[in-house]
Amino acid sequence: MTRKYKSRAEAPKDPYRAQPLPTNRPVAVYYRQSSEAQIGNISTTLQTVDMVEHLVHLGWAPESVIMIDMDGGISGQKTIAERPGMSQLVRLIEAQEVGAVAAQDVDRFFRDVTQIQTNLFIDACRRNNVLVLTPNMVFDFNHPTQGRYHMQMFRDQAERAADYLEYHIRGRLVKARHWRSERGMWAGRKIAAGYIVDDRTHLPTGERNPDYRKYIPFEPYAAVIRSYYKLFQEYNGCVEHTWQHIQKQGPFFPEFTEEMIPEGFKYKPVGKHRSAITGKLCPAKDSLRSYLTNVAYIGHWVHKGTIVEWDNHAPIVEYDLFMYAFNSLSATNFHGEPNPDYSPYRAYQPRQPRNQRSQPHPTYAGLLFSDDLEGMPHRRLAAIWNEWNQEYQYNLYIPSGRGCVWCIRSKYVDPVIDAMLLDRLQATTLDESLWAAALHSSQEGNFAEIRRIEGEIKHEKQAQDNIIASLGKLTNDEMILRAQANYEAAARRIKELVAELEHLRTADRRAKTLLRARPALIKIVEHWDSIPSNERRNIFQEFARFITLTRLNRATKRIQIHWRDGSISEQLVMRHTKGFLWEDEDLALLKTLIEGQAEQADILKAFPERNWRQIRDIYMYHYGNDRRFSDIYNVYGGKKRNERRYRNHECWEDTDEYKGAFTELATVGASTDRLK
Repeated sequence: MTRKYKSRAEAPKDPYRAQPLPTNRPVAVYYRQSSEAQIGNISTTLQTVDMVEHLVHLGWAPESVIMIDMDGGISGQKTIAERPGMSQLVRLIEAQEVGAVAAQDVDRFFRDVTQIQTNLFIDACRRNNVLVLTPNMVFDFNHPTQGRYHMQMFRDQAERAADYLEYHIRGRLVKARHWRSERGMWAGRKIAAGYIVDDRTHLPTGERNPDYRKYIPFEPYAAVIRSYYKLFQEYNGCVEHTWQHIQKQGPFFPEFTEEMIPEGFKYKPVGKHRSAITGKLCPAKDSLRSYLTNVAYIGHWVHKGTIVEWDNHAPIVEYDLFMYAFNSLSATNFHGEPNPDYSPYRAYQPRQPRNQRSQPHPTYAGLLFSDDLEGMPHRRLAAIWNEWNQEYQYNLYIPSGRGCVWCIRSKYVDPVIDAMLLDRLQATTLDESLWAAALHSSQEGNFAEIRRIEGEIKHEKQAQDNIIASLGKLTNDEMILRAQANYEAAARRIKELVAELEHLRTADRRAKTLLRARPALIKIVEHWDSIPSNERRNIFQEFARFITLTRLNRATKRIQIHWRDGSISEQLVMRHTKGFLWEDEDLALLKTLIEGQAEQADILKAFPERNWRQIRDIYMYHYGNDRRFSDIYNVYGGKKRNERRYRNHECWEDTDEYKGAFTELATVGASTDRLK
């Protein structure tokens, strides 16, 4: 039997020898500080500059060191997902883009009491064979014999860091800070702009300082704060206008220097925001809101959002001035309850309630349409309350609220429609043929539409039945979801059709009552002036379908009522003006005549409905240098026949030229009669 040999096995690794550092792969340095106030202190230097130098000394090239410093001011108790820097570090570990991660201490990674996040981090490093380095220890969670020990050691240090934070920092130091703050004493937090803190335990006389750790007005900044309150009042409680004024014109906070603070007092500079226009110190918009509602400026002290000491220190803003700003911005009072005096700034006046308006709501609102918008026929007119004129008007809007094409006051439109409706009622009730036509249109008008909708409902229900029948043959999830969507869409369509059908049947039932309405209509016609507007609207809907308004010119609109029997009534409505609503082509003609020095009579003839004063005023309004005081005769020197200048009240019919032409026409007519 032939002997078989094997290759010599490599010598086993010594499990107690430390693994070599992976200097051939990049290393990530993780930096974290618990609060923004700590950023930049000695710990920052140890975690960044010194740590990088330490890694270079261990053998890494400077370009192989990846600095992760996005977690400045973030607590170590937050989860991995809540820390952008830690999230990036874990992504690098899982992608095996680093061979080691380093930090100044384990507590930089985690202060996790539950150990959940700590174990997730350990597992990621173990699976990807990534070392964790601190200046005193190299953690190798994947070591064949020491791995479990390194895991436990890492957990213990993270837990001790969490315990230190919980019992020493929060249990003793923070508790002592809260004890001071609850008694109106400054405990190290931000100092309100306009104040400094008296840090003297005893006065120069040797007596105990009653204002120890309390706010003292700091006049260079307190004067600026007072100015902000006054500006806010001048701008009627508008933060935006106040802030814009401050950005452009100030007042600005003076640049801080240590010499400004007396010995024994503490101060922390205000925010770093500067005006984009002047570059000087001023509050940001949100900070301005905070200034204007901070009760510290009237002497009260707040701890954890609650006023714990009233009149705790000297105020720097007058009480009435502060309350004006507070009531303009705060919906709650000092006790957290709804503020009964809350009156926020409104850029526009609130809409006047309908029951307090001087005019009733338009009778035919919602029934008026226009075809004046190109490509958008039958556009409904909006009934709008004009706050300036204190009256209702009908507006033709471009879609999406991009502008009003034209408008007309409802007081010009509704009376015309009332008169047209009354004429129709009078003719209908007196004329047997018209009454029969109105009755027939009411009975037959909705039958075809009702039958159409009933057919559509039947079709949609059949579609639902087909979908249910096909479900047993469907195996693809996407096809099942689509079938469900089609079934639900059919259900929604059926609901809409049923509502529309009910509306038509209601209208049909209402139309049938017209059979018994003729005697009542005769009484309505006799007492038309006393009929309420809502009853007039109901009567209109029984006889007509809708109303169309068409703009003929700036002063004239055409009203068309589309009756249910298919006929259309038409009437013009003109806005009463003083002659200032001219069309553009009329203005161009007037300008040509005036500047061409046309004769006065020819100008009056071109505009026979206007008198000379209206013509003169409209020209000076549009083309004069000074619309109020210029005289047309400074620019107009046209000839006047018979050397006569026509007066302001005279129009074309008052001119000698018109009378002469009329006389000449009459003479020609008489001569023609004699020849006959």
